[in-house]
Amino acid sequence: MQSFDWVQFMASTFSVLLLLGGALWWVKRNRGFAANGMDDKRIQVLEALPLSLKHKMVLIQVDNQMVLASISPAEVKTLHAWTQEPSHVA
Repeated sequence: MQSFDWVQFMASTFSVLLLLGGALWWVKRNRGFAANGMDDKRIQVLEALPLSLKHKMVLIQVDNQMVLASISPAEVKTLHAWTQEPSHVA
């Protein structure tokens, strides 16, 4: 019967946790870079409000058009759409 090597087990477990932590840090860091470059995109999801596990309401901006939509697994419904007036900064 073989004896269980606790040192190798602990080293392997620590290595896996270290790799998972590094991957999480990398994803979080790269996601932050993507958020900074969103100003030049024509389509942006400004806000999302979960209504239930499978339903949510989103506010979408396409150029100067704003769209409020309801999203479910079966369909996407436009609740309201309006044109956003360009703001004039004094």
